[in-house]
Amino acid sequence: MTGTDKIKEFIAQDTEKLAEIVEAHPFQIPVKVLAEWWHCSEDSVRNAITQHGYLGIAQRQPGKVNAGFVIPTGHFVRWWCCQFGVQ
Repeated sequence: MTGTDKIKEFIAQDTEKLAEIVEAHPFQIPVKVLAEWWHCSEDSVRNAITQHGYLGIAQRQPGKVNAGFVIPTGHFVRWWCCQFGVQ
């Protein structure tokens, strides 16, 4: 198997994993699910949301200490596909 074949296989498997996530979470993807997929901590995903804002939405209610995190599935899939050229 060539390097190019390995990359194509990796992308196909990654796309299949995204399809499984979309099927299981059609409206909002839990932070924990992305952390498990990306092999990182939930805090890393939350930091990406609060620092960059492109993965999802972080909101802190007035008078509250903790923020709530939402990753809309449609938004995430569009971002992912644009980032990695998945059609």
